[in-house]
Amino acid sequence: MARKRAPGGGRKPRGEFKNKSRTLTTRITAATRTALERAAKKSGRSLSQEIESRLDISIRRDRDRDHHRHIRALAQAIAFVTERVERATGKCWREDPFTGEALRHAIEFLVFHYAPHGELVVPASVEAAAARVPPEARDGYLNPVEVGQHEAGWLISWIEMDLGQGGHLSSPLPGYHVPDEWYAYADLFSDLGSGWTRAQKSNQTEGRR
Repeated sequence: MARKRAPGGGRKPRGEFKNKSRTLTTRITAATRTALERAAKKSGRSLSQEIESRLDISIRRDRDRDHHRHIRALAQAIAFVTERVERATGKCWREDPFTGEALRHAIEFLVFHYAPHGELVVPASVEAAAARVPPEARDGYLNPVEVGQHEAGWLISWIEMDLGQGGHLSSPLPGYHVPDEWYAYADLFSDLGSGWTRAQKSNQTEGRR
């Protein structure tokens, strides 16, 4: 006689979605299943968790579509101008310094063109953040250049966290809030590589000259 599984028994889910009590049965192509299995192996999730994660991201994107429309438009414009710059130079921006510099200025020109011009007024949220740092460092927190570089640095740190795991992000330090984009950062690392490593190699090359 088959033994009845105890409540809560069985394989534990490998992922962030708990208390999964509903089922969804659907047919998919063999190619889609293979791609999902590959993605699940890469992220360390179970296949079920990988599918739910991707559905959850898609649903949240639809929910936020109108609110984030200006962000998606900028991302699309940057993608287009990147293609044009690479076509003009015949090089990849990650591999060629000239192309990378050309792209940096192209993106800056795009933002300058579409962003509003006028007097710079420090937003209240920036003022509040600056008030929490020592007075000697406060001016930097009120500068748009410093704010932009700080936020870019935050993103870079998350993308390149724990390079020893081959691009797969490990558990964060205690007390750190894990962003919703946790696994997206791992994908970005896979596609972009490590800027830190490239910079280090470039410095070593310059040092040998």
